[in-house]
Amino acid sequence: MDDGFDLEDDLRNIAHLLDPVPPELLDDAMQAFTLRTLDAELALLEFDSWDEEPATRVRGPASPRLLTFRAGEVKVELEVSGARLVGRILPGEAADIGVQRRDSELRLRADELGRFTTAPLPPGPLRVRVTPGAGGPVVTSWIRL
Repeated sequence: MDDGFDLEDDLRNIAHLLDPVPPELLDDAMQAFTLRTLDAELALLEFDSWDEEPATRVRGPASPRLLTFRAGEVKVELEVSGARLVGRILPGEAADIGVQRRDSELRLRADELGRFTTAPLPPGPLRVRVTPGAGGPVVTSWIRL
């Protein structure tokens, strides 16, 4: 039984050969997709434990990295320990959390005290998007695991 997917694949291949997407249009589409989060307020970095003791990154036991971001009344505290992210939103309240990577997003829910934890994450850049119950979304700057 043919469900139509073979025909769809054939038509997609023909369209790609006869009328390919111009590279500049693909770049414009990617930039427009990036602007979809323009409604989020950028949380500025207030504290980074790596700035306090840069020598500990080279020598000594690996201690967790502590970061604090603030946007208005919302504060996002993060602890990066190995490949795991532990966070707290202040003021403490349940909130939707998105751990955004370049090509994916891990969705979490902070508990009523604003706490959340991830499973181990692969290395690379990430940022945290917080959507509290009241107010608009807040997004941190990019950090690297």
